[in-house]
Amino acid sequence: MDLEDGARAVLEELKRQRQEGVDAVYLEQETIDGLRTAMGSMEAKVSSAVVPEAKPEPKPAPKPILESAPEPPVPSNPAPLVEVAEVKPKPIVKPARKAESSGPSVLPSPPEVNLPDGDPESRMSWLRDLVMACPTCNANLNPGAKVVFGVGKPDADVFFCGEAPGNDEEMEGEPFVGAAGQLLDKIISATGLTRDVVYIGNVMNWRPQHDQAFGNRPPTEEETNFCLPYLKAQLEVVQPKVIVALGRTAANALVQPDPSAKMGDVRGRWWEFEGVPLMVTYHPSYLLHNPSLIGKRRVWEDFLLVMERLELPISDKQRGFFE
Repeated sequence: MDLEDGARAVLEELKRQRQEGVDAVYLEQETIDGLRTAMGSMEAKVSSAVVPEAKPEPKPAPKPILESAPEPPVPSNPAPLVEVAEVKPKPIVKPARKAESSGPSVLPSPPEVNLPDGDPESRMSWLRDLVMACPTCNANLNPGAKVVFGVGKPDADVFFCGEAPGNDEEMEGEPFVGAAGQLLDKIISATGLTRDVVYIGNVMNWRPQHDQAFGNRPPTEEETNFCLPYLKAQLEVVQPKVIVALGRTAANALVQPDPSAKMGDVRGRWWEFEGVPLMVTYHPSYLLHNPSLIGKRRVWEDFLLVMERLELPISDKQRGFFE
């Protein structure tokens, strides 16, 4: 992948983070330098593609922004402008996210899930086998990837619901095993709980396909609607006391707030899904891209509310985290 493609991928990821409510991110100096170089290179190409109008005494073309870039040659017989009008620079940002998906444009109707009777362990095992064998889930996998199903205690008090698997998750076939998952484990541990006593799932059972070299594409409404019956079935088995929706996609799927609302407008307050109290908070990846004390405190305040609802003991030290 060349510098220009890399720059477009970084800008696309920054755009996605902005839509998630992230107002500041940390970039390595190497990434910033690469963006500057790529942007200068693309501007130089645009300048060299434009043919000046024919004049009696043509003037030399202006130098490009980057001093290292060669000056565009002045043709002896300039082509008419009507021919040059078709030469356009490559757009940096694509106009529609849906076009990024290389998967099928139309999915079948959402599945109907009829859970069998039995204890939580046997019912969850049956449901897992059903999802892992789902033809649609498997048809939308990236090469070498696996269908991702929830993990944890099948009768847990708290159900953490994420958005869609990332690269690490689709390779392992388990939710929240990458950097965001490791951070989520630390937050859960700070509440006094552990990963094995909670349940962790995702809205999506596969990672949405896209044509960028890295990063993730938010699932479409059609994709989330297809996977939603599988998520509802997991909730029916677990029957948690509290649901924690991690990120905008989970919030949109379970709460369906105003699409124009930012995460800051819906987090930190109680909602309800299928009769279960639901707390919306930022996805752990938000903290990875916005590692400020303010961001950490916002997420922790949401978890304090969850702890209070679960009647977990809260120490003064816990209440004072990130103050």
